[in-house]
Amino acid sequence: MTQRISYLNGKYLPHENCLVHIEDRAFQFADGAYEVTLLENNKLVDGQNHLVRMMRSLNELSITHNFTIDSLIEIQLELFRRNKLNSGFCYLQISRGHANRQPSLPKDIEPTINATVSEKKIFSPEEFAKGIKVMTTDDIRWHRCDIKTVNLLASTLTNQKAKDLGFDDAIFVRNGIVTEATYANVFIVDKKNNLITHPADNNILCGVTRNRIIKIAQENKINVIEKKFRVEEMSESSEVFLTSSTLKIRPVSQINDVKIFNNNHSKPTLTKAINDKYQEFILNQ
Repeated sequence: MTQRISYLNGKYLPHENCLVHIEDRAFQFADGAYEVTLLENNKLVDGQNHLVRMMRSLNELSITHNFTIDSLIEIQLELFRRNKLNSGFCYLQISRGHANRQPSLPKDIEPTINATVSEKKIFSPEEFAKGIKVMTTDDIRWHRCDIKTVNLLASTLTNQKAKDLGFDDAIFVRNGIVTEATYANVFIVDKKNNLITHPADNNILCGVTRNRIIKIAQENKINVIEKKFRVEEMSESSEVFLTSSTLKIRPVSQINDVKIFNNNHSKPTLTKAINDKYQEFILNQ
């Protein structure tokens, strides 16, 4: 990108000129929702599904608005065009808007809509084959993880703690049950080649990539089970991987001090097969 262009409340502006009100509710209360969508070959990957989830988040937060999914898609595509990118990520955030600071929800204010685009990080085949190391930790987040809000402090602090301890990420555990990673959903493969992931309840974000992977697996005759599972079951799995729009699919090679795979252990073959099918979906959507 040359001069970076971003979007704020109906205007495409130089990035440094996109300034929000000091009493914006996102700034003071984390009172807003967001989505991150991948663009490949000038097409939004599962763009409609991301914005259906955005509308759900806004509804759960009681944020009223008069915009449509189509208008939000056009904002994202136009932003990529203005930044001369045919692939990358769009971060779209919608807050309740700005009002005099009060703990209750103010009425009749306009939402703040902003969006930025960035180039994507490309993970090499070598990085995929190496996998990532994760630790497990208590899930300290609130009980509405199904809403994709901008309240990300617990995930951010946990992600940094993992990195400080020499891991790539952390996987949350609530009452002994694996929920998700700091910014990704978790899948495991059991000894019978069943693909297992936590059910879409209030303790996880129902990932758009998660749902796509489930659909791809089912289309390819892979048995998918949505159920709760414990750390011990995950550590004894033949394969583990994380999914998100930014990570796509990343195999997990180690959990705490337990090796899932390395040069002396079996490779994540089902994970690679699913990843290949997902890449096909992205190219052919």
